[in-house]
Amino acid sequence: MKNGILFLGLLSFIGVFCYGPTKNRLVGALNPAVAPGGNFDLSIWSLQLPTGPGTSATTVPPARLMGAGGFTDSNYFFTDKTDGAMTFMDPGQGSTTSGSTHCRTELREMTPGGLAAAWSWDSTNIMTITGEVVQLGGGPGGHVTLGQVFNSTDGIPLCEFEYYADVNGFKILYEEAKGAGSSIDLNTPCALNAKYAFSLSLSSGILSVSINGSQVYSKTPSFSAKQFYFKCGCYDQTAIAGAPSVVPYTSVKVYSLDVQHGNVIPQK
Repeated sequence: MKNGILFLGLLSFIGVFCYGPTKNRLVGALNPAVAPGGNFDLSIWSLQLPTGPGTSATTVPPARLMGAGGFTDSNYFFTDKTDGAMTFMDPGQGSTTSGSTHCRTELREMTPGGLAAAWSWDSTNIMTITGEVVQLGGGPGGHVTLGQVFNSTDGIPLCEFEYYADVNGFKILYEEAKGAGSSIDLNTPCALNAKYAFSLSLSSGILSVSINGSQVYSKTPSFSAKQFYFKCGCYDQTAIAGAPSVVPYTSVKVYSLDVQHGNVIPQK
């Protein structure tokens, strides 16, 4: 079913994805009996897994993720059998990408044509997720990245939205230059196994972060003329590189996923 409803962030149990200024896609109530692609429109996402040789982590393209019979992995990426949530598990050790020392189970934004998305901040660019951190590895120092605005031009995250054990809540990593990032406490407590909604927006040159419908951070980056894309899932920051483990370490559920762009996204 498709309609014109735009979900923008409060708690919901509907899998939503929208693309562009007027295209909104509603997949309906979550079904525990299908693959994640049966509940969520994953046609503009690829999936990075903590498997594969060395720093060549396995990537699953959109075509394999789509539909009720789409890709699923019983260890790392699957539909929760009780509530239908799209579930990501990042092990304590696994294969990494070339730019990171941490393994991940994470979606990377693509274009409808299946190429890597890379958009300008000139118009509206918003990602909103309703989710839940089910398990967090790393003890008191544990933290996991739940969503990113990634600077494609420089190959670094501009903003990582993270859940931290030490504050039982959320922080962001803000980074304009490689190695010069700063961690910012958003002062928004949230217990494990408690649902939340967050939005990351990079629109008209301004980065903003909202939690449960309230803006908690805003900043205008000092640079311009760069390109970006969204990422989301379970990217644990204490997990290490090595032979992939299947022992649950950090797990994240996603109940809704909504992306809005106010103009056509160029293909990279």
